[in-house]
Amino acid sequence: MSDMIRGDRRVLVFSAHAADFCSRAGGTIARLTEAGSNVHIVDFTYGERCESPALWAREPVPTIAQIKAIRAREIEAAAAVLGATSECLDFDDCPLVVGPERLTQLLDLLRRHQPDLLLTHWHRDVMHPDHMAATEAVIWASRYCFRPGIDGEAPPVPAPEVVFYETTLGTAPVARYIPSLFVDITSTIERKREALEKFDAQPGLAERYGWLARYRALEAQSTAWMKGCEYAEGFVRFGTEAAGFDGAPGFGP
Repeated sequence: MSDMIRGDRRVLVFSAHAADFCSRAGGTIARLTEAGSNVHIVDFTYGERCESPALWAREPVPTIAQIKAIRAREIEAAAAVLGATSECLDFDDCPLVVGPERLTQLLDLLRRHQPDLLLTHWHRDVMHPDHMAATEAVIWASRYCFRPGIDGEAPPVPAPEVVFYETTLGTAPVARYIPSLFVDITSTIERKREALEKFDAQPGLAERYGWLARYRALEAQSTAWMKGCEYAEGFVRFGTEAAGFDGAPGFGP
């Protein structure tokens, strides 16, 4: 049995754009915070260019600064519903470019928060390069945050566990994303829906990711023996995908 859901965790959830954390892992975030764990969401960007369709459809079109301000309010509202705190690094999207200075900023963020678990995008999410750029940076920081020879504002901390969440909706076969860990979010699906409804700039998220949660529950019932699970979120632990599965599919309590 997976021990992913516990009450003593320090979790950082990385999100390339405003709503990614919520659509992919909102139910799990709510379960973690309900259990007593501390969850902090880190958005790399506001998704101001490529993931704010309802705002770009307005007449007149808002400025980039106005879009960022709207999306900042959406992120904060959704995180609050899930019981998490949040921040946005404002690195700009499409393309998301994480150079040396930004990598150092990310390293210092990990060292300040001292997480034991990181949730981030599937590292082969080839249909959205921003997602891969975000996770490449997250993996880099996770593999160097414990090294004393790398200077930063905070001292080294132990390397956290890294877990990948869902790929871009509808692209899992292309990205070769096969969940090997499932978390039952039946008890938190309504909170996830409520949080997703905060993202007015991206209408329809709650409905579409509700379909995915139902499908992942079917997989969890069939492959992880999670009888009675109605809604689930799927994950892959970093490292296990190289050899397929680390044994049978796992599941969250």
